[in-house]
Amino acid sequence: MYFTTIVKVLKMIYQLFWFLTTCFTFLFNALWLCCNFASVGIPWLMLLFFLVCIASKFVKLKCPAGEVVQSMLHRSEKEVGSEVLYWPILGGAFDAPENSLAAINHCLSQKCFNILLDLSITNDGHLVVLHRSTLEKANINLPVHGLKLNALENLNITEHHPLGQHFQPEKVLTFERLLKLLETNELTVFLLASHTNAKMVEILQEAIGKNSLFTKRIVFCCSSPVAIYQLRQHCPDLVCGLWMDKLALSRAQQYFSASTILMSVYGAIFRNIIAPVIGISLVFIHKDEFNAQISTLWHNVGVRPIVYKINSPNEKRYFQQVTKTQYLTDSLRSEPQIIFKSKRH
Repeated sequence: MYFTTIVKVLKMIYQLFWFLTTCFTFLFNALWLCCNFASVGIPWLMLLFFLVCIASKFVKLKCPAGEVVQSMLHRSEKEVGSEVLYWPILGGAFDAPENSLAAINHCLSQKCFNILLDLSITNDGHLVVLHRSTLEKANINLPVHGLKLNALENLNITEHHPLGQHFQPEKVLTFERLLKLLETNELTVFLLASHTNAKMVEILQEAIGKNSLFTKRIVFCCSSPVAIYQLRQHCPDLVCGLWMDKLALSRAQQYFSASTILMSVYGAIFRNIIAPVIGISLVFIHKDEFNAQISTLWHNVGVRPIVYKINSPNEKRYFQQVTKTQYLTDSLRSEPQIIFKSKRH
């Protein structure tokens, strides 16, 4: 009986040994197969990346002159001694209804001449300065590109704003009215197109050809490199900015969450291939995705980063005084340079 028990134990140990040996052999063969595939695939991927870099040199668009971009971004800068005051760009409306004449006038009264406005296209092909958040406040759940212009003509954009009672009723600002507005002031308008299509690009190309102020006073921004390339191919002097949408970055991080290397490659493709090809001058980065290293990498390819959305006073002081980075803000209250100037005078 005792001898039989020992035999059974030895048999179990023998079977366990062969099972572990089989698993180890399988893992070794699988690893060897992956290494063989990698040894074959990596050179081809490197060759493909090299060919893409070469091809991009032939299709890349030349960026506008740095002096032009500098003059548009710092139109409102004034020097106090040797210190430059960095004025922010308005990217929303905590102080006034968004995309309204009241908001524009408020910025001008605060000597902020860089203003972000939302550009949309209606279902019947008309460009309007309107964001979907304005429609949502009015209980309209359709996007702007799902509505016709006549459905927006009677919309009061100040009515549903928290501070709307302090402002006169306003209708939706059309793109044609915006161009006329630029003729009477020194604004630099950052037009952010959240939804782009072929019709919008066609209208903008036509407007650029007819209005000489377009390239001098408007910076076109969107998250579509294709739309930017089409516009800049038509007009190389147009200053454009690539909007790095946080939602798109979050989706990319979900896909590449298992590999930091793949996420780095994803960012490098935008910085070193897409940005030089489409010839952007600016890139808009969410504050959660921004750091000193990201700023340096974009500066190295000749693109100026702008951070959004910075609303707290501490964040504003940090980006103005420490990183010297321009930013988008929803409110011009408690701006560090405004307080600083009031103390100096």
